[in-house]
Amino acid sequence: MTAGKVLVVQLARLGDLVQTWPLLRRLRHQDPGRQLDLLADRTLTALHHLGPDLDHVWEADLAGLPSLWRRDPAGAYDRVRHLSEGFREQNYELVYNLNFSRVALLFSYLAGGDVRGYRPVRGGREFLREPWLALVYALVHARKINRVHLSDVFRHLAPAVEHEPRPVAPMAKEGEPIIALQVATRHPKRTWPLEAFARLAGLLVNRLGAQVWLVGTKAEAPLGEALREGLTPAQRERVINLQGQTDLLELAARLREAHLLVSGDTGTLHLAASLGTRTVAVFLGPASCFETGPYGEGHFVVQAEPPCHPCTEAGAACPEPVCQAMIPPEAVADLAVSLCTGDEPVSLPPLPAGTRLYRSVFDPLGVTYAPLGAGYRFVDLLGLAYRRAGAQLLGLAWPLSPPQSFALCEDDGQNLERLAAALKNGGRAGISPPLATFLTPLEAYRKELQGQRSLGRDAGEIEAYLKKVEQGFKKGLEDLRGAG
Repeated sequence: MTAGKVLVVQLARLGDLVQTWPLLRRLRHQDPGRQLDLLADRTLTALHHLGPDLDHVWEADLAGLPSLWRRDPAGAYDRVRHLSEGFREQNYELVYNLNFSRVALLFSYLAGGDVRGYRPVRGGREFLREPWLALVYALVHARKINRVHLSDVFRHLAPAVEHEPRPVAPMAKEGEPIIALQVATRHPKRTWPLEAFARLAGLLVNRLGAQVWLVGTKAEAPLGEALREGLTPAQRERVINLQGQTDLLELAARLREAHLLVSGDTGTLHLAASLGTRTVAVFLGPASCFETGPYGEGHFVVQAEPPCHPCTEAGAACPEPVCQAMIPPEAVADLAVSLCTGDEPVSLPPLPAGTRLYRSVFDPLGVTYAPLGAGYRFVDLLGLAYRRAGAQLLGLAWPLSPPQSFALCEDDGQNLERLAAALKNGGRAGISPPLATFLTPLEAYRKELQGQRSLGRDAGEIEAYLKKVEQGFKKGLEDLRGAG
């Protein structure tokens, strides 16, 4: 029997909307006959023709709304109420709210129905995080060990379904190699230097005879011209600046043609992966492939991981951005050449210390990233244990042993035992402060859920959720100790 109507609220930018598609596909697969609608920013209208099948898209004109809210809250409320008049009449049974902005909370509250995700309370002035969201939020307190992709954060807000289709796999393409480069990101700390992209473009032309397309917005076009100026005349003929010359649909068409996209953490990266174009992501600064890498199996990420990784976007510019020099263009070119001449890298490119190459893979929780040419570190093992905790919370079947093979060194084995003992004793006693920081997400999760009692969360439910997560984490530690 077909359930009631469903609305998904996603008011964030291009990349976040594309990373919502796995949730939309799950909901459609769960009940194909149910009405499935989306509320999104009007500027992304064209994108909906490329994503999952929807019955209706409500377009919100969000331009100027945040500043209006600061100047005139009552006027902002009236504008939101006016924008919501259409979908309020739909009588949605379920609303999946994926944003905790005041606007999204108010839209979700006005839509009515049972809200999942960020659930508005007290008239939309505050919110409750779902237990699953609360766990992911707790992992932000120790981002080095966060191993949950944003697409899977959204996807698991809906119940699991049998035979759920996976994302489109990267498709092999014939003919002259076409490699697209997205040289800009939304923040300088995430951006690979333009000189590195210029060096990469020249290498791709020289070594592959590739045609290189520079993609991006009109505002980014001067970057493309500066890149081309640094090339030889022969190289420049093969590098075409398309920045600002494509709308979203035209950009998608170009990405479908390309054999490969090289990009930082951008909406273009997520769009290309969703369309079946293989990607090589260049991640540095705040960007972590485990959180927002290209979604799907068979994509690659070259990630700079100095001791300060991952940093935050907030605050002043980095006084010493060492990560920007940790990803050599020659290594990215080696990888690109290998991918354009075969399905998998024939040999791994040499990388500086602190830089790692990852390949995206699937496990029962969704997409994660396996290191290539390097062993698993202790932070990777703890990340696996927390993934196991997430699976326990969601009721997902988990392999008896970790899917990855690794050699557990003596120190790591002892540290896993110390953490397990500390959990058994109910505290941090007996372990060093650095080791104790790996328990911070569990403590933050408990604090988050217990704080929800004042917002209506049942105490018995809270303890049940906490027990599942702690048991899953303990089981993850046991699995790692046994497998290693």
